[in-house]
Amino acid sequence: MTAPSTTPRQPFVSVAPKVGLIGGFDGIRGTGVMMVLVGHALFMYVESWVTIVDTFFVLSGFLITNLLLQEARSTGTISLKKFYIRRGVRLLPSVWLFVGVWLVISTVATLVGFEPLSLKYVGQDALAAVTYMYHLFFPNGLYAINPVSQSHRTMWHLWTLSVEEWFYLVIAGTVLFCVKRHLVRTLMFSMLAGFVAIGLARWYGYTGLAQDDQGMLAGVRLILLQRPDALMLGVAAACLSAQITEERAERMRRPVLWLAGLAIVVWLFMLNTSSELVEKLGGPYFKYLPDCPELGYQLPKDMGGDVCTAYAFSPRSGLLQEMYWFRFGHTVGALAFAVIAFALVRYPTWKFSTFMSWSPFRWMGRMSYTLYVWHALPYLLIIAATGGEEASLGMQLARTPVLIASAFLISLPVYYKVELRVLKAKMKYSSEKQALDLTTGKMVDVPQAGVAGNDDGPAPSSEEDRTGPQSAS
Repeated sequence: MTAPSTTPRQPFVSVAPKVGLIGGFDGIRGTGVMMVLVGHALFMYVESWVTIVDTFFVLSGFLITNLLLQEARSTGTISLKKFYIRRGVRLLPSVWLFVGVWLVISTVATLVGFEPLSLKYVGQDALAAVTYMYHLFFPNGLYAINPVSQSHRTMWHLWTLSVEEWFYLVIAGTVLFCVKRHLVRTLMFSMLAGFVAIGLARWYGYTGLAQDDQGMLAGVRLILLQRPDALMLGVAAACLSAQITEERAERMRRPVLWLAGLAIVVWLFMLNTSSELVEKLGGPYFKYLPDCPELGYQLPKDMGGDVCTAYAFSPRSGLLQEMYWFRFGHTVGALAFAVIAFALVRYPTWKFSTFMSWSPFRWMGRMSYTLYVWHALPYLLIIAATGGEEASLGMQLARTPVLIASAFLISLPVYYKVELRVLKAKMKYSSEKQALDLTTGKMVDVPQAGVAGNDDGPAPSSEEDRTGPQSAS
């Protein structure tokens, strides 16, 4: 008898080409953040623009996983310490400064007796934001189950940042484990299974766990509206790409780009199928969520009158009658963009990539994280001073350019005086031999770059400086 082999499995090695500067991704970020600015100004009229959140989550999962697999190939391992330092240096300063400014404003408001901006409410937001618990206590969709709590939120958009920070917390160690044990394909199928499971749950009207339990934490009841499946899909797409050589990708070019072209059409369709503006023009329209509290359905008179209940979405109730946008829009939008993201990375000469690489788009893309964090401050104040969300359409249209201008005015100094300076601090935490010079937008050689354990290396390479949550619904 032949003795069983005791040779350990070799670590997984990505066969995909190195991910460098991808101009199309900057363009996606740039146009995406402009959609955020317009969407938060005219939210009820372009509600399905929330698909841009799924887009950013797919993009983040795809890039971060690609870069981790790339680091494992070039250095033999993944430095968890450096990964977390890079993420912290990149994301924390702008948010902490933003929270600090809000605390100053709320202190003044408390002293003068202005209750809506008092420390009582702003302090809750600040604590949830800096501990990355915002998506648990004040999640997306909170207005549907607790409109009173939602009305007191000043940092409502930071739920996306919290979701991504939890993703960053687990992804590096997970990828390292899977690389060492050659389980990257298993990781890919696991992430795909999670994506499908969450998509099916939303299709059947579930928004989270124990969604009918009013005593349950809001973020648990609404967890499926926080779109963790989009991050999972991004990870799966990166794992797939890592198994496709450049030669094989070139042989697949024609069918993949045809599919990517179709994906663009589907992506754009998902962006505009819960839009009252499209509805007014005679286009297709699906309401995002039901109007009544508890994410329920208006029960017939003979079944309890005007009582709303989460059971109404459940198959067990037999009342799954209306096709709300959230049931399919997030899933289809994320899936379409995953195809687009793969094509942008593997086929840089693709016409759509060239279009999205237009310099104004890319400039806004570099500004996107700062705009994402800071736009909420002037938006809240200006909207409150001009009639709130109940203002007429004419007023909302008139104030939209003012809101967008205010977002840039507050973000530009933060970007140039804080963000770029902070990014330089990342120079010593690289695990790669090239870095992205954010002042020129070009990849540069960094002679001192070492292996993953070298704490004296330079900045993170390629696209990692650009990843991070950059939108909110």
